[in-house]
Parts: sequence; C-alpha cells; structure tokens
Amino acid sequence: MVVLIASIIQMVGSTIRNVFGVMVDPMSVEFGWSQGQIGLGYAIGALCTALFSPIAGMLGDLVGAKKAMILGTILFLIGMIWTANVQSIWEFYIAYGVVLGIAQSIYLVPIVPAVVSWFKRGTGLGTGAMMVAWSIGPALSIQMLAICFELFGWQETFLIFGLLGTLVIGICLFFFYDSPEAKGVLPYGWRKEDGDSDEATAGWHSAGQKLIYHTDSFWHLINLHFWGCVGHSVILVAVIPMAINKGLTLVSAAGILSIIAVVSIISRFAAPIIGDKFGSKPIIFLSFLGQGLSVLLLLNASTVFDFYLFALLFGLPYGGEGTVIPVINKQYYGRFPMGTTYGWQLFGAGIGMAIGGILPGIIFDITSTYDFAIWVSALSSIWGSIIVLMLNRTNKMIVEYST
Repeated sequence: MVVLIASIIQMVGSTIRNVFGVMVDPMSVEFGWSQGQIGLGYAIGALCTALFSPIAGMLGDLVGAKKAMILGTILFLIGMIWTANVQSIWEFYIAYGVVLGIAQSIYLVPIVPAVVSWFKRGTGLGTGAMMVAWSIGPALSIQMLAICFELFGWQETFLIFGLLGTLVIGICLFFFYDSPEAKGVLPYGWRKEDGDSDEATAGWHSAGQKLIYHTDSFWHLINLHFWGCVGHSVILVAVIPMAINKGLTLVSAAGILSIIAVVSIISRFAAPIIGDKFGSKPIIFLSFLGQGLSVLLLLNASTVFDFYLFALLFGLPYGGEGTVIPVINKQYYGRFPMGTTYGWQLFGAGIGMAIGGILPGIIFDITSTYDFAIWVSALSSIWGSIIVLMLNRTNKMIVEYST
C-alpha cells in the first residue's frame, strides 16, 4: 500500500515537467512568447527543483515525509492555478518555474527515503516497484493531458489537473505513514531472530548526518548523479532532433523515446532487486558503462533500424542507472533518515539535467552537428562508471551513529 501510494504521488509530481513540451506551442500562439522564452521557464523549474532538493530532504527528516508533502501539495495547487492564469512571462517564470519547481522537489525527495524505511528486507523489490512509476506515470499522463489540451485548452487543463491532482494526492496522504513505527508495525521482512537489531528507524540528528557528510561515498554519489544525468539528459532532449536531422519523420523519431521508456521499465524494476540481493556497485557500474557505450551508436546512426537498435540498447542501462541509489544509501547508512542525504544527491542530478538539457542545442547551433554532444553524453556516463569504482563496498554499513 505504501509503495502504491508513493507511486501515485510521484506520477502526479513528475507530470509537472513531462507535460512541458505539450504546452510550448499553445502558449507561444496565445502570448507571442518565443520558444526560447518559454523554455527558460523549464530551466528555472529544473534549477529550483535541484537547489531546493537538499532542503526538501531535510524537511522530510525533521517533520516527516507526510507533513512535508502536505506543504508540497499546497504549493502544487497554488502553482497550477497561478500558471493557468498568468498574463506575463515573469508570472510564468515564478508560477511554473519557482513555485512548481519547489513543489516537485518536495514530491520527489522525501517520499523515496520514507518508502525505503518500511523495509528490513526486500528493499530492492519495494524500490523497483516504486521506480516503475517514473516510466509508466508520465507516459500515461502526457497522453491524457495532450488530449485535454486539445479539448479544453492549456489554461483549463492546468486548472482541472491542479484540482484533481491535489485531490488524489490528498487522499493518498490520508492513508500514508512515514514509517512502520508510525503505524505500530514492524518493517517488511523483519524476522524474530533479528531481535532488536535495526528494528526502529533512527531519529534524525545532526551528529549522525555529519558522519555521513564525512564519508567519501556521500560525495561520490552526488557526483554520480550529476554525471549520469548529464549523460542521459543530452539524449532525452536531442535524440529526436538528431533522428529528424538524419531524415526520419517526426512520428518515427518519437518512437525512439517510446522504446527507451518501455525498455527502461524492465531495468527500473530489476536493478534495485539485483542490487539489494547481490550488492549495488556492480549493477550501477554496468548501468553507467552501458549507457555511455550505447550512445556511441548514434555517431553512425542514419536509419530507423539504427535509432531503434540504439533505443533498445540504451533503455536497459538508462533505467537502472539511478534507481539503485536508494538501495545503496540504505546499505551504507542503514535506516538512519535518508532524506537529507538523498536530497543532496538529487541536487547533483538536477544540475546535471539542466546542463545536459541545454548543451545539445548550443552545440548544434555552433557546429551544425550533434557529434560533439554525443561524445559529451558518452564520456559523462563512462566517467560516472569510473567514479562507481571509488565507492565503498556494500557488504556492511560504513558509519557508526552517535545518539
């Protein structure tokens, strides 16, 4: 139930950004804004999500994920209604970029550590099931919102989705508990022979968090998120223009992202389970390396078959690249509240997404080719695989907490 609730909340929260491409043309026609001006709103939102992620994580640790997400839901409702009624580009930047950007960080950060805290064993299974929502949710909601845009217009769609999304999340939060202890039950997978070991979630305290800050792996994981997101955001933003530039139709080019999304469902579910059972380092290493090497296929891709083959080979490592991170956090730091730690990791991810998303267009404007962008993507992921080798082993926790 907790995993299902978290999946629904993340489906709604992730749609804030994924719907962006559908709204560009209608807003441009209505207000006369250029696509570059509208695109800046997306960049502001991504940066606000990144910058607020550590704060969102700490907020979840201090007051609990449920209370934090109530605040996020209020901001979500305000941001959606405000965006539907904007009259100037600066209003759009504040409503969509700042308010919804902060709301998204509160949805995406505290919920993941909260779900992980429900598991003594089987963490990978719970994490994998939740991460599947990152692929399925946006795919379904984007299609639904695109239809609503056609039927009602973008402003009414934002109002409707803002109200319905707030209602759905409110119902979900009514049944949500921050931890098994909050409900008076034991974590999933707890056995009698465990005794008192790891029975209760440790309360957040600055001394324990400082110990985490002093571990090399804390900084390596932020670094990994950054380089991994640079690597795949270049592809997610530029692969359709690349394909069209090679003569594919828009429909055929869009199929590339569809294949990546569908194939990534497999690894989003499987990678955390494998990492939980056999150790996370090998699966993270293979995901980064596979993501980087598969991108090199685009250097000579020119047909539908070439691009679809790339999508198949890229989709599997892409899906597993970041979904094991909650598992390795638990392997390193136990059931100590993970929100602050995970928030800093998503800070690195958000900055990487912003940089990787901007680079392809700039590179193409200068060189009239995407070849350099492809190399940036490939080398970023491969460099990430090297950083994985610097991580501690996962067979035991790497900190001892002071209470």
